[in-house]
Amino acid sequence: MLLPLFGQVLLTFYVGVVARLRRERAVKEGFNWRYFKTFEGEKPPRYVLQADQHLVNLFEAPVLFFAAGILSITLEKVDVVIFTLSILYVISRIWHAKITLTNNRLLWRARAFILSCWILLAIWIWLIISNLKNII
Repeated sequence: MLLPLFGQVLLTFYVGVVARLRRERAVKEGFNWRYFKTFEGEKPPRYVLQADQHLVNLFEAPVLFFAAGILSITLEKVDVVIFTLSILYVISRIWHAKITLTNNRLLWRARAFILSCWILLAIWIWLIISNLKNII
């Protein structure tokens, strides 16, 4: 279970580095660096906003993934189903990140995001089902 969790961590760090590099590029191209101090004033170029917004997104829904992963480890309920679903979740988030950071096509980005949400819901449902005797 640590592998998919670590995969999500690596993805988050990767997007963070991309966001930082895009900010630096914008500043070198003449964008006012002071914007990044207070986030007020003229907005940066779209390629910067895409990376920044995606980095924020990686601290939203994936938090539920981390919670489920840690809970499955704690409850000793890591099995082939939850492990496979977790790998698929990380793959879908990588797909989502690739779309967002490249062509940013809304339809494909939405499909990747919705797929990741369904997989995340399946992880939680499986976790509940596999712990029913402990819940009741």
